[in-house]
Amino acid sequence: MRRPTRFLRRHPLLVLTALGITFAAWICWDALSPPEPEAVPEVTLRTRLAPIAIVDDVVFPVTTPEGTAHALPRLKTGMSRTEVEGLVGVPTPGNISPATVADGRVVYRTQYETDLAPPATVRPIQRSLPRHPSPSSALVTLEFDATKPGHPLVGIYYPDPLF
Repeated sequence: MRRPTRFLRRHPLLVLTALGITFAAWICWDALSPPEPEAVPEVTLRTRLAPIAIVDDVVFPVTTPEGTAHALPRLKTGMSRTEVEGLVGVPTPGNISPATVADGRVVYRTQYETDLAPPATVRPIQRSLPRHPSPSSALVTLEFDATKPGHPLVGIYYPDPLF
């Protein structure tokens, strides 16, 4: 037992060098050996529905007060927003209100300028000036449910006829 300790005391650099060489050999061996294959996780395949094709050919009608007035009787609650916009056109960005909570559900409203007056029997002569809302035009508000798929129409609000 005295012999090994005496050797360590007499030759500490030799022992330290042997330990360093052993450590370096271990690092080289680990770096040069091929990596072990990792366990491949089990993949479960699920069936997916086919994606809905987006058609660029769909053209929504141009929103005009007269066109909106003619399409209003065809609107029914429960119609999706796409169906409604197919009838009355896409509202201008200034006529879309932010979503709010009403009656316990999240809704948003869109407004359309409509011409609710009866059609004139004689067409008046108009100059080519920019079109301003006529006195007979009014804003009709459509309310959509933002929590359900397709954002169904839940309400149609006409202006008060007294004002």
